[in-house]
Amino acid sequence: MNAKAANAKAATAKATASAPPALPAPPSADERGTAFIKDMPLAWTTGVAFRDGKITMGGSPWSVTTLPRRIRPFAQKLFVAGRTGLKARGKTEVDAAIYLLDRGIADPLPISRGPVDDVDVVIPVYRHAASLERCLAALAAEGLPVVVVDDASPAADAARIAKAAAAHGARLIVRPKNGGPGEARTDGFNASSAPFVAFVDADVVASVDWISRLRPLLDDPLTAAVAPRVLADVRGTSAVELYEETRSELDMGAVPSRVVYGVSVGWLPTASVIMRRAATSDPPFEPGLRVGEDVDLVWRMDEAGWTVRYAPDVVNHHEVRTSLRDFAARRVMYGGSASELERRHPRRLIPARPSLSGIGVLVSLSFRKPWIAAAIAGYEFLRVRRMLGAEASVSVAVEQTALSLWTDAFWVGHLLRRDWWPVGLGVLLATPKSRLARGVAAAMAWEPVRDHLIRPTRLGPVQSLALRALDDASYGTGVIRGALKTRVWNVILPRVQVPTWPKKRQELQERQEPQERSTQENETA
Repeated sequence: MNAKAANAKAATAKATASAPPALPAPPSADERGTAFIKDMPLAWTTGVAFRDGKITMGGSPWSVTTLPRRIRPFAQKLFVAGRTGLKARGKTEVDAAIYLLDRGIADPLPISRGPVDDVDVVIPVYRHAASLERCLAALAAEGLPVVVVDDASPAADAARIAKAAAAHGARLIVRPKNGGPGEARTDGFNASSAPFVAFVDADVVASVDWISRLRPLLDDPLTAAVAPRVLADVRGTSAVELYEETRSELDMGAVPSRVVYGVSVGWLPTASVIMRRAATSDPPFEPGLRVGEDVDLVWRMDEAGWTVRYAPDVVNHHEVRTSLRDFAARRVMYGGSASELERRHPRRLIPARPSLSGIGVLVSLSFRKPWIAAAIAGYEFLRVRRMLGAEASVSVAVEQTALSLWTDAFWVGHLLRRDWWPVGLGVLLATPKSRLARGVAAAMAWEPVRDHLIRPTRLGPVQSLALRALDDASYGTGVIRGALKTRVWNVILPRVQVPTWPKKRQELQERQEPQERSTQENETA
């Protein structure tokens, strides 16, 4: 074998060794059937606009959709019902329900049907014995089998962990070597046998019925995982706690969603999640990842064709680390996982995708040239009209154009606050002398200021916005360091989109998503 062939073989072997574990394929549409939908109450997904009785704006994946005529009657009925929800009746409504469900226009409402007996609970823990005691006490109400995995805690902590597990009747596994939360969860997963596994972090205090409420959502055979909302368990009044109360990195927001690429809920933390055993790989969590392993698994589920759901109607709580140093260090750690995730899921972690049109409007307004901005907006309006087609009204096209241009400004501000924060700092320092810098600074400030006004913390505006700046910059520091270390440049290189004239009607996706909070795709916890 010559040297070239040997090198090629070695490269192939390396790629194979580093490839993420394969997942089984989900059932086909024919195998899926419709039985699961008949007893499942559905609701119109919060934030999805319904225009002219036939056009939706939103969903997951985000799109502007002209609903087929057969879908419209049930869509109208569901829209009027709102979050009260209703059940589909008859074949036509069942078919319409599945259509809306699979596009994130509707979502299933969690509702308990009594105790469940096909779920095992796995809790990874390292050192935090007191937290584990509270976690186990909260889980006791549902009476499910629990596996506690001690990830090689020091002796004093290990003794207390063993005592807590025994007191609550949990099975204890003690790892000889610390491998991180992913490997601990994998050991617990392998030690369990139920068809569904609920992963709960040791610092989580769960609602007493969270599993029994979420388990029916997995009656859809295409659904691989479902997770509740996770809010901060605030017990004091430190600045970090009061910030995390409304800005926690584990809180994916109040809007239900399918977890897909390009929407606000683009990943799920395994702080609380229920997974279908048959939809996972062997091992479920990739051993090469100590951070971001939960993001990787959820993305692999999505890429394999499975459905993953976020159901914020159910809420669990997690403890808050109150140290400012810990706060920043955790954000740096999360950002540091971006490069490894980008290696495994190319182009998913590009930090921003603004359009040249939106950048042009921002620059024009910064230099007080509104007529140029108006001309660009006019071109965008004509493009949108063509893409939407004749069925969309002028008002829908205007709304979509405004959303698109606003989103471009969001992307610019988001990039300069986080992944390019050193450049953003330079922009802020240049504002006294530069009109362009002042315009860009306004784009940077818009989202944090808006969030503080709409969802204010109990901190004053100065402290709240200062912690937001530290939050963004810490995460961005992790991203930058990871990119320099691994030479995975996609995580710091934005992609500017050129608004070409469309040849035919298209779905509007990706850049039009307004991102109600910072791009959570990039916040890998």
